[in-house]
Amino acid sequence: MPVVTGLKLSQCLARPSDESGRAYPLTEHLLAVAEACGNPCGDYSERLKFLAGLLHDTGKSSRAWQDYINKKRGKGVPHAFAGAMLFAALFADLLEVWKPARQEKRELCYLAVNLTNIIYNHHGRIEDIDGTYPSWTGTYAPSQVLFAAIPGLLKLVALYFPEVSLSIERYLQTPESLVEKISLVASLWSKWTNQMISYVEKSLKSGNRYAVGARLCLKTENARLIAADRMHAGEIAPDAKNYLTPEEASAGLSSIQRYCTERKNEMTGRARQSIIDIREKWRRKLLETFRQNRQKSIFSLELPTGYGKTIAALSIALKAVAEGQCKRIIYVAPYLSILSQAADEIARATGIKVLTHHHLSALQSLVEQDKAEDLLLEGWQAPVVATTFNQLFLALFPYRAQNTIRLCGLKNSFVIVDEPQVINTGAWNVFLAMAEATTAVLGTKFLLVTATLPETGGGIFSEVISLGRALPVSTRYQVEYIGAENENTLSEKILHSYRACGSAAAILNTVRDAVEVYLRVRDRVTEGTVYFLSGRMTPLHKRQIIKEIRGSLRNEENTIVVCTQVLEAGVDLSFKHLFRATPVISSLIQAAGRCNRHGEGEKGRLFVFEYLRGGEKKTRQYVYRDGDQREVTDLCLNEHKIFDESISVDLVSRYYRLCFQRNTQQAPLEKILEAARGNFAAPAGLNPFGTHVPQYGVFVPLFLGELPEEVGLAMKKFSCQDPAEIWDRYSSKGFLAALEYKEKKQFMGLMQHFIVQVPEKTVLEVGEPVENRSILRLKGESLYSPETGLSYVTADDEKEIWFV
Repeated sequence: MPVVTGLKLSQCLARPSDESGRAYPLTEHLLAVAEACGNPCGDYSERLKFLAGLLHDTGKSSRAWQDYINKKRGKGVPHAFAGAMLFAALFADLLEVWKPARQEKRELCYLAVNLTNIIYNHHGRIEDIDGTYPSWTGTYAPSQVLFAAIPGLLKLVALYFPEVSLSIERYLQTPESLVEKISLVASLWSKWTNQMISYVEKSLKSGNRYAVGARLCLKTENARLIAADRMHAGEIAPDAKNYLTPEEASAGLSSIQRYCTERKNEMTGRARQSIIDIREKWRRKLLETFRQNRQKSIFSLELPTGYGKTIAALSIALKAVAEGQCKRIIYVAPYLSILSQAADEIARATGIKVLTHHHLSALQSLVEQDKAEDLLLEGWQAPVVATTFNQLFLALFPYRAQNTIRLCGLKNSFVIVDEPQVINTGAWNVFLAMAEATTAVLGTKFLLVTATLPETGGGIFSEVISLGRALPVSTRYQVEYIGAENENTLSEKILHSYRACGSAAAILNTVRDAVEVYLRVRDRVTEGTVYFLSGRMTPLHKRQIIKEIRGSLRNEENTIVVCTQVLEAGVDLSFKHLFRATPVISSLIQAAGRCNRHGEGEKGRLFVFEYLRGGEKKTRQYVYRDGDQREVTDLCLNEHKIFDESISVDLVSRYYRLCFQRNTQQAPLEKILEAARGNFAAPAGLNPFGTHVPQYGVFVPLFLGELPEEVGLAMKKFSCQDPAEIWDRYSSKGFLAALEYKEKKQFMGLMQHFIVQVPEKTVLEVGEPVENRSILRLKGESLYSPETGLSYVTADDEKEIWFV
């Protein structure tokens, strides 16, 4: 039996003192988190939540942990297990005293088991609930709880739970009895989990089981505890103004009106003026339709590409805030190329600062000079947030406790999901179920914005209210299926279009195909510029190329672009002729949005073709893996070998209807039911883009393009003159270990700007592994082309993936 250390709770700190010497008492932290999690004067459920918050950092009162934060020992020590043990032991005592009725007991066991699991995992992965033993079994002995300042903690609990004062007195007099109680939890655990399952099964029978299951899956209690823990540690007040006021939203709406007027005045030409008029007409109409349906929760907006979907959706979101229905706007896009463009437009149109959150945004606090910026970023604590599908999916399908902090950001927010058709079909229904759950539990509103909306559940979930579905009033482009092409014949056709009209683009399905076509076209062009884009380029490199393409088109220079799907959705670029290797119908219509986008000049032409590498090999299936979607697309194109924009809406509707008839995609919904029963790994980390292909990061020590401000500041902070020095820091022994959490995150964010993701099969051809590091270094600078990045040397047939 361990000897109780004698450390008093009043002596314990929650975190290290700051530079001024200010101390942060652990008791203060425990009480703050408890009050944010529950109510000591509420019903049994609220009181259990309060208790969980009160005990979550029990282990921080051990001498080992206190020595760690006072820098008397270099390595951290596990502490979450102690809080889970003490909470479970006291729940057992409370259950004996409360003697709840059968159904209430089931509900309390459901809550307590989940809270125990949350406390145990609140600094790590969210592990499944073991139906037989509690999480610490086999890893930590019950006696290890006595290393914490148990007397002080028990006395603190007694202030709020006097009904277990006899048990607490016994534990104070005989610490071994507490150890025995924790040991007893192991035998009680299976009974509690059986009660938990009974509660879940009865709940699932009370309504639509997928809708109920999704609500049970939302980690709201986890989110409350994690948010309270992190926000208090970051000194962010619970009432901090991280939301939009109705007055600010109204001002944003007025700003949008001025922005639209200014854009109209800037546009020239009858066709462009017509598009601007249509955009404003639809924006006003959509606002009125929303006003009539504002009590609903999930909406859709279907406008052809180029009809101003972003501004229209933003206006609706601001209207919801102005009327007091929501307090925050969260814009979500599939790719960084769309996100950065939309975030800039939102800020310009509204005059409201936009907090941008994605895997490269860890450096934002260097620009903002705000010590709490990292927490605000992770928790989406800002009036307007712009983020990616990946980050939204981590909130809805978390695999680490930290991910759940975003649920607090989703509360009472208006979420704009741009281009939702990009979400993989296997994840679509699961996403809809969780979106519906957030509307019911968190008061969130969702707006799905696209030109090509998939089926929205087939009646499985809440009704999706259509705010508008516009048919094109002008014909900006014509689509023509031209049969089979290979790299040589396609190159000839691209060059012919380029010579005839001055701008042309080609979108291929795989990186290798795009590179082969690009090289053939580039070698034949003597005037003008040929650009290449794919996911095998560093973020800085891609950003620079897109900037150059935009400038070239704006200046009406002769321009050719050969790429993968980088330009397909959301990027505001327009070409007179566009070539597209056959994808699926939804992607085809999105690509059409880059053809004569603003209705300028003659009708644009989109040529669709079956690409045969070397004249023989089909490569479409490497990216579009759903056989039903490919077959339905081919059926539609065989029926409409030539069509214009006027029938695109009906064509998309038919495509989704036929796909849904073949496969309703209900099987993935079973993951929700598994998670509701405690198997959290089932949906955890669900990928919005489908099957995950193993990949590795390769660091490219090259400057390509202008450095964003935050990258320059980060290099200065870490004393790096060039990218090679960034790598030297990363690979040097002890450098990362010496960094504080936030600094480490910023440094890794800096590295991401110079990293290319490469498939497992080819990574060793270009990357040099380093011991104890997960990122590889480029073997030689000559391997990275200033034109194509790593696209040529890492092209891989059957493991083809693309990043945008």
